[in-house]
Amino acid sequence: MYRLIEFIKRIYVIVLFLLLEGVVLWNYAQSSPYTEAKILSRTTAVGGAISSAISSVEHFFSLPSMNRMLTERVAELNKEVERLSLAEGVGVVEGCDSVQYDPHFKYHPARVVSMTTSRQRNFVVLDRGFEDGITKDMGVVTPDNKLVGYVVSCSEHYSVVQPMLSVEFSTGGRLVDNGHVCVIRWSGESKYLVEAVELSVYSEPKEGMEVEVSSERLPSGVLIGKIVDFELNSAKSAYSAEIEIAADISRLDNVLIVENSHAKELEELKEVVGM
Repeated sequence: MYRLIEFIKRIYVIVLFLLLEGVVLWNYAQSSPYTEAKILSRTTAVGGAISSAISSVEHFFSLPSMNRMLTERVAELNKEVERLSLAEGVGVVEGCDSVQYDPHFKYHPARVVSMTTSRQRNFVVLDRGFEDGITKDMGVVTPDNKLVGYVVSCSEHYSVVQPMLSVEFSTGGRLVDNGHVCVIRWSGESKYLVEAVELSVYSEPKEGMEVEVSSERLPSGVLIGKIVDFELNSAKSAYSAEIEIAADISRLDNVLIVENSHAKELEELKEVVGM
């Protein structure tokens, strides 16, 4: 009891000051409707900011594991679709007539280890390599089937991807609405836009028209983006168009590496004809 009294003696000035300060603030807050509203808005904003910060921290630490699980689940579902397709002997799963599936393609989940987006030749490093069945020229897409790029090099445990954001990148594209093909490349100017060139004068491009990949390295339906602008060249022989990239390359976390089981056969055929 004696110690408690001594402790109170030491801090009573501070306690009294805080108590009086609280009374003054309370009276000030009640002095007018404007003051009351002002203080209420400030305290609400501070409380909201603290709550938002705590929520963001919790979300930040849980998001990578959630994304990883979702990506692996997508790969598992693709394998299951493949199994069902082979069992039916067709590329369409029974009961899902709108979903076409090519059983020649297999999906490997991977995580982005590091990447660059501010250079003329950007690269993405993934945590999968030869040991995981990954080889050069495999396609890389997001879990929601948007193009990222292609594998250009592999080690035992890692692989390097050349994304669309590289001046050396090139792939085939196709207008979803009418099937006209084009060449997709990056000018190095904007990390949100790629170019479609060599579009036929009969392709009739329009703003908002979707463009998907046209390549033997990826199945049909992989989205590149949407046309935001287009023009006819001076010779009036072909269109070029600017395409807003569908995938947010700068925020990649988990991806799918796509393997074409017929890739070796295709390469041998190309060698025969000199492609």
